[in-house]
Amino acid sequence: MDQAQLARVAGLAPETISRAKSRGTMDLASIDALAKAAGLQIGLAPIAKPRPVMVKATSTRSPLADPKWGLAWSNAAIDHKTLIRNALAKGGFLLLLEAVKAHGLEEVLAQWGKVKSELKPRMQTEVERQLHNIQKGISRAQA
Repeated sequence: MDQAQLARVAGLAPETISRAKSRGTMDLASIDALAKAAGLQIGLAPIAKPRPVMVKATSTRSPLADPKWGLAWSNAAIDHKTLIRNALAKGGFLLLLEAVKAHGLEEVLAQWGKVKSELKPRMQTEVERQLHNIQKGISRAQA
């Protein structure tokens, strides 16, 4: 049975299987439908030694991970350095200001050093201008 036939028998769109293959994930209902189409049943069984549940503290999550910024996509575990680099690549004064507020100017400048060469010269100039203005504003506020 090919992929399209399997999808049809399972009552799924062929795109569902294609997306799952490219993402590496699939929702449980689709997995269950595929299993049934293959004559299998999904079940849970206890493991010999359960792993401890790791709960990540939400207070350490960067505000840059907020969907309104469009930096984290669907990756809830993205680290703050990647978020800062994404913010620098995207540009925009308010976004860069948020990055500086959340992680400090020094950290943003450190990440800028890593991502700068990957950007077009025009974008480099614009981001540097915005960072300079933020730095100037911080200096004035501290004076």
